[in-house]
Amino acid sequence: MKLMISGLALLTTLHHGWEDFRTERPMYVSGTVSEVRWGNPHPQVRLRVAGPVRVPSGLAARSIPAELEELGGREVLQRSQAFDGRDDEVVLILAPVERLTAWGMPDRVQEGERLEAVGYVHREHAEEFRPELIIRQDGRAIRQRSVPLPQSRPPISPSSAGGPEAAPADPSAAEESAAAGALPWFAGAGLLAGSGAVVAVWVWRKRRGTSDMA
Repeated sequence: MKLMISGLALLTTLHHGWEDFRTERPMYVSGTVSEVRWGNPHPQVRLRVAGPVRVPSGLAARSIPAELEELGGREVLQRSQAFDGRDDEVVLILAPVERLTAWGMPDRVQEGERLEAVGYVHREHAEEFRPELIIRQDGRAIRQRSVPLPQSRPPISPSSAGGPEAAPADPSAAEESAAAGALPWFAGAGLLAGSGAVVAVWVWRKRRGTSDMA
């Protein structure tokens, strides 16, 4: 138990902003509460997951708080997948105590209570789960989010990691470019050749005139 408490205490030092969680992939998880750390900045609830997790058939149609509905909570329920983490326990990072009270949850979660949650796994710490909705054993659905979700992070591709990928060369464009580059050269060569011919004719005529006078 001491080890678990120290683990929960360590999580209080981590950043719990929504952008640190995989908000592009909502997940459903359920289980039994095995440990509670109640207090700010975020209450933490260790949940023993009853695997394998299956998404309830009526999850998308469940009643949710109107405020969460306005923030796209219904769409999140519709897109939720079953939790597939390897750990048999996850730590739920709840909203601050004052907000929980204002949102209809003045009482703390109890050990042994069964909970359901829809939310997101941390990008770096797989055991950490940030719910946007929890469903208490008595059926109360309590929202955990009051702001829009951040935009999903784009996947990093090999080309973007190593710099912009060069577009494949267009043979026709290359030929046009080469021809365009050659035109000034040909024009210059022609002009020089023409000038040389004029000079040669002038010199020949001058020499011929001189020989006639002699």
